[in-house]
Amino acid sequence: MTGRRVDIAIIGGGLIGCSIAWHLTKQGVRPLVLEAEIVGGQASFAGAGMLGAQVEMQEPGPLFDLGVASRAEFPALCEALKEETAIDPEYVAEGMVRVASTPEEAEELRTRGDWQRQAGQRSEWWTPEELREHLGYPMAPCEGALYLPDDHRVEAPRLVKALARAAVLAGAEIRQNEPVVKIDSGARDVRITTPRAVYSAERAVVAAGAWSSLLLGRPEWQNRVFPIKGEAVLLEAGLFPLRKTVFARDIYLVPKADGRLYLGATEQRNTWSKEPSAQGLAQLTERANARVPELKTLAVSEIRVGLRPWSDDGLPYLGPLPDSDRLWIAAGHGRNGILLTPITGRLLAEWLVSGRSSPLLRAFHPSRIVRRSS
Repeated sequence: MTGRRVDIAIIGGGLIGCSIAWHLTKQGVRPLVLEAEIVGGQASFAGAGMLGAQVEMQEPGPLFDLGVASRAEFPALCEALKEETAIDPEYVAEGMVRVASTPEEAEELRTRGDWQRQAGQRSEWWTPEELREHLGYPMAPCEGALYLPDDHRVEAPRLVKALARAAVLAGAEIRQNEPVVKIDSGARDVRITTPRAVYSAERAVVAAGAWSSLLLGRPEWQNRVFPIKGEAVLLEAGLFPLRKTVFARDIYLVPKADGRLYLGATEQRNTWSKEPSAQGLAQLTERANARVPELKTLAVSEIRVGLRPWSDDGLPYLGPLPDSDRLWIAAGHGRNGILLTPITGRLLAEWLVSGRSSPLLRAFHPSRIVRRSS
């Protein structure tokens, strides 16, 4: 088995891993990315592409602040990727609407809009009539909706392909179909064993999504990051395309650049299965038809399944492990992996090179597992 020395190794070739790699090349580093299967083949491929810095945030806090900051980086990021790779991530600035089904939900969403405006973000309350007018679709009866003009969208599979391609063009190396079987962190380096080679890295970042805790192989990290299975359905284009992303309590509908409509997504815990289930797909279509009855006539175009990497406290782990400044983790983003792709990559790359972390990352430091255990 061959041996090799690298400066920084990234374990995982999804959105987060490829973003870190690309941003490291901007810092003059040529990282090695080890991907167990194919680039972007897991949660990155299945994602809806929503940049929901506001639509899903129930309260102010560090995750909201990080999400808003990351969302602001998407226009420049997507333009740079298009220029460097000729791959268009299909960034669309059309806003999202969060639909209220009950009076209680309407009150909660109005309150959410209030504190988000106080935090400097834009939001509007739409009546049911205004909602139908803006969407161009006849919606089922509702109590109104919170319109968030700055929550936009991208096409996740194209984004990860663009990031990977840009990283390689700038000097990164991505090795696909090379699963990591062992990680040993020492005082001088991190030894990473795969079926093909043993790599010695000055530092290594585990960005393997739902598999990150397993790869660390440490008792204190057991179940810190775990999978939640998500299933989604894409419907063929209809006669009247939906004009904006619609987010409801039990379903979201995301229009795509090719005219198709993304219906997402189920949530199933305690499984590593990536096979679609009849129950999950029926659940999605029934919920979508209840919101927009006209959808029942559209053909199913594609089914996507992914394992979202959730964390035990709802926040991603970003930074060096508590007992090692050489072994890092960037995982546990939950439903916000796409949204947090730019800022995770940029801030971790800067931290790895300069040794200085951004205040935005303070709440996400892996050392919090020690504080919670003590």
